[in-house]
Amino acid sequence: MDESVYRKNLELQRKLDQLLKQARANEKKQELYEAVGFEIIGASTPKQLRELLLSQIITRFQLLDVVLCLVDHHKDTERMFFEHDEEARLHLDNKLLILDTQKDAELIQSLSITPILGADALKNYQWMIVNLRIRDQIKSAAFLPLVRSNRIIGALMLLSQDSHRYQANIGTLFLQKLSAMTAVAIENCLNQQRIKEISYQDVLTQAYNRRYFDLRFKDEIARCTRWDDDLICMFLDVDHFKKINDTYGHQTGDLVLRHMVGLIKEQVRSCDIVARYGGEEFVVALPSTNLTAAQEIAERLRHAINAFAIILYDKQLHISVSIGMASLRGLITAQHHDNDYICTALLDRADKALYEAKAGGRNRVSVFTALPEQ
Repeated sequence: MDESVYRKNLELQRKLDQLLKQARANEKKQELYEAVGFEIIGASTPKQLRELLLSQIITRFQLLDVVLCLVDHHKDTERMFFEHDEEARLHLDNKLLILDTQKDAELIQSLSITPILGADALKNYQWMIVNLRIRDQIKSAAFLPLVRSNRIIGALMLLSQDSHRYQANIGTLFLQKLSAMTAVAIENCLNQQRIKEISYQDVLTQAYNRRYFDLRFKDEIARCTRWDDDLICMFLDVDHFKKINDTYGHQTGDLVLRHMVGLIKEQVRSCDIVARYGGEEFVVALPSTNLTAAQEIAERLRHAINAFAIILYDKQLHISVSIGMASLRGLITAQHHDNDYICTALLDRADKALYEAKAGGRNRVSVFTALPEQ
């Protein structure tokens, strides 16, 4: 055999062996990505999903680190993903980024709806990794958008020490599948969690019950404290409710409570917490709201309730409410920064303001005013 032909055959065999080796590697890689993808789809709680996305895939994919960025369209993503786990919140503070649709509008607008690999991923999304301790070790990255119903809900950033690990337009099919499955998993997990929260509703009024309020209230106070936002706690009490029950019967009393909750929900945002605290008393938490805006909401609500008439046969029943409110501002001091103390103190202040409104003639709004220290 001619030596040149022999060499060509050896070269062809070498190339074939490389192609077969690469094909087997791609097959194993595809199996790995699909296995992890199905595990992600199978996650039943945000906590499980958080563990898979921010911890397990680092080991499984031999990554340096992972950053998950989520757009908080429903104002509940942070609460659901941390599930009252403050320790995890602190540990993952720089790896799980929750974007507010208003405050972080520019960052959300910058999120690409197509995957970006290589240098452009690091260049375009430096803000996603800037607070990581290992940022100086990052040599390549894959930016994976999370899209559902043509709306971006977040992004997943895979980080590697290998500068050749992620290169533009190479191996994007596996990553596209992973991002699609992750987006589905996140949407499903959050929706399942929202369904679970239906059990926290008051059966009569469809407002949240007191147990749920107490859980959410602590979380919202912690969040507003971190953001240096104000939060308003508002107590509402139906005026002369016992007289309504005695005069018209308990069924009418129930009707009054249901109508009142409907009017409250019309006046507040979807992210605000409306709960039945007991009997005819309701509590509303208004996160990221200052006292001036809350007073306007309270007055608008008081007028709406007072103007609304419930038709009872040939009569019209008008009701009124007394409202007391207190602000988170001023409660957080060097001496009093404990979350449990702040929750209790804020509720107590709002309750005292409610008592003041009732003592002052009812059908009015009262704001708690702290006495000057002696």
